[in-house]
Amino acid sequence: KPSKKGDPANDDLLNKAVENYTITADRLSASQFPNLKEIGLRSLQYLVGMYSTDKLDQPAKQEEVLIKMINQDPTDPINYRNLSKLYEDAALYEDSERVLLLGKAAKPSDAGIYLELASFYNKQGEFPKTMDALYERAKVEPTNPEAFQTISAYYWDEVRADGSLTEATKREYLGKGLEAVETALKLKSDYVEAIAYKGLLLRLQANLEKDGGKQQAMLKEAQALEDQANALKKTKD
Repeated sequence: KPSKKGDPANDDLLNKAVENYTITADRLSASQFPNLKEIGLRSLQYLVGMYSTDKLDQPAKQEEVLIKMINQDPTDPINYRNLSKLYEDAALYEDSERVLLLGKAAKPSDAGIYLELASFYNKQGEFPKTMDALYERAKVEPTNPEAFQTISAYYWDEVRADGSLTEATKREYLGKGLEAVETALKLKSDYVEAIAYKGLLLRLQANLEKDGGKQQAMLKEAQALEDQANALKKTKD
């Protein structure tokens, strides 16, 4: 138990767990029998947890185990994500990106790896790369409305939050956001989040509109979308 860290009896149990997970992984993770191999691979997963900050706090050992897991199953994207997160937490950003790109190359059909890349680039302030990753994700999941809704949400947030954007760039981003949200709604017409974000995007677009009549029309449509989203949400709750 992490709350008993430093207690000799507690630490002894932790070390025994590591010892036995290691033995199991060494003996079974490369087994030709699927059920035994699964037990071995699960032992490696537990080992990663044993070396976490709330237990033994040995990130170098975590790295070693995760690399071993990747070598044993290069097509499992979860291990790439976990190793990338380990590097990111250590501020090794180039290594973190490199591992995510390796994960993408190993299994390009996995949507999750693109979301991880988008999150990583967004935290690094690299918006174009963020959006590239999200569009790649949408190509992998062309019938998933959430993939397109996520694109629209990122464009909305960027226009709302980045005061350094030029008006032309804001218009471009809002146009792309609306395009993405329309795709989401074509895939799922009662998608509450997409309806709500369409309204939010229109409100930002109205702020840029010079024509008073057009601006009021946008705001009216945005309010109607907000009302529709709230009504649908009540029926689903």
